[in-house]
Amino acid sequence: MFFGESRLTLPVRPNDLDALGHVNNAVALEYLEAGRWDWLGRQGLVHGDRMIAVVARTEIDYLAEIPRGQVEVRTSIESPTAEEFDEDDLTFRARFRQRLHLPEVDRPAVDALVTVAFLDAAQRCLVSMQDFLTASAVSR
Repeated sequence: MFFGESRLTLPVRPNDLDALGHVNNAVALEYLEAGRWDWLGRQGLVHGDRMIAVVARTEIDYLAEIPRGQVEVRTSIESPTAEEFDEDDLTFRARFRQRLHLPEVDRPAVDALVTVAFLDAAQRCLVSMQDFLTASAVSR
């Protein structure tokens, strides 16, 4: 499994802006979602029909306005780390560190820690990350 950072550049669409001319806070969450999908795709994982990853918690700091233009979503898995992950163990949550950056600006405009849990969509019950990874690999 890849534990590095993915970077996804997205356009800021006119309808993403609020009355003050910057990205609405709810739209920032959509950008973060796109970043997690991109990160999963880089792992060769597809969102399955049965085993799915769902947001369980989001901690987010809005640090700067995001104007019209482009934004870069930087996504990395914070937990479990490569050293912590064991395919034979059971892990029920994963934490992603996600940041939204404006072009050529070092400091993020948004800094978020997003916790996901893994569910069996048919049975509506919690499953392990290992079960999710196995199901995602099977569905490829």
